[in-house]
Amino acid sequence: MFRRLVMVAMAIPAAGVLSVAQAQQGNESLLTLASKDINFAKETECIDLGSAKGAYNGIRVRAKKGTVEVTRVSVRYSDGSIHNEDRVIDMKQGERSRPINATGDKFIDHVNITMKPRRGTAVLEVLGMQSPAAAGKKRLPLDKPVPCGGAGAAPVAGGQAIVAKPTEQTPTTATPGKQLAGGEVLFGTQFVGFGVDRDVIRVGTDIGKFDRIRLRVLDNDIFINDLKVVYSNGDPDSLAVNQEIKKNSRTNWLNLKGDRFIKEIQMSYRSKPSFRGQARVEVFGEYAANWLGPDGEGRKYNEGWVLLGAQAAGFVGFDKDTIPVGKNEGGFTKLRVTVRDRAITLNEMRIIYANGADDVIPVRTRVDAGSTYGPIDLKGGKRAIDKIEARYRSRFIDSSAKGKGNAIVEVWGRH
Repeated sequence: MFRRLVMVAMAIPAAGVLSVAQAQQGNESLLTLASKDINFAKETECIDLGSAKGAYNGIRVRAKKGTVEVTRVSVRYSDGSIHNEDRVIDMKQGERSRPINATGDKFIDHVNITMKPRRGTAVLEVLGMQSPAAAGKKRLPLDKPVPCGGAGAAPVAGGQAIVAKPTEQTPTTATPGKQLAGGEVLFGTQFVGFGVDRDVIRVGTDIGKFDRIRLRVLDNDIFINDLKVVYSNGDPDSLAVNQEIKKNSRTNWLNLKGDRFIKEIQMSYRSKPSFRGQARVEVFGEYAANWLGPDGEGRKYNEGWVLLGAQAAGFVGFDKDTIPVGKNEGGFTKLRVTVRDRAITLNEMRIIYANGADDVIPVRTRVDAGSTYGPIDLKGGKRAIDKIEARYRSRFIDSSAKGKGNAIVEVWGRH
């Protein structure tokens, strides 16, 4: 266990270090760099640290007064780098976070704090981790700190900072709505031209609630004019404005306003004129932490059925689709298959459980568009599922089909 640190606050001018309190951890001291009155109605606060003396090997945040639930900490350093800590830090009064970005001594310009919206106020402290050697370091005369809202600062009003990391160049082939092996869900894919494009990816409430989204960009750089989420109640949420994303990269997670149903995602952007042509943009979401699981909120919707994955069914032969189930704490007791747009012939389902055992369910039946096959009771009651393999094909002759496209096959589970 960490030993308790006794913090002794000393008020000094707001433009500089607000208080100094030391507690040794090895050869490092923990200093109170700033104290900020938080109004949760704002959701995001920026704290200037340009006057803090010396360099720091990471920071911590602490709830000095009240309860604070932080969803992101964005640290802007003097070398222009930005570290985004995307995780929930739930602190009661007096509690602090574990170290954030302890990667070596750096000068800190400012810190953006994003919090879960609610009523009330609190007082939040930023603590700096400093070695004796780092305490004596000084900024160069030309190394002026970038204040909150200054040129080069990570955006606060109107968006979150985007930091992109390289990704493989292979396009994602999953059908929108399907949960991938890592647990994220593909919302949709768009292609961006050289002019300003405005695209809308419709999500809807059938898939579930989400608390984060991110982008994956292939083939060409893009410039985001505005990335906005519209929730099911009509509320808009501008996540990013005026930011560039390099080709073949994937962004950090962008936090939503709590766990919400998403109506649609609106994007205004353009790709960089070059011989590479259009950019491919893929949009992903991550389920809210309390959506899945035996006691998850997902049980309150769709009569307790949770969408595990969706795929388009081909016309020739029997496609074999694998649906990784991902998080399913406590397991499932039933499965069902729902079909949209065109009838299918469902040939077989194979359920692979978390312990490696499997069940093969021969079917060989027609399932019409708008109807459901099942429910299928799993042997042995509630069981954790690793993945589901299904074999099916769209039917050529179907007078009730919507258009000439493929059928969409959805696999649902119930705890």
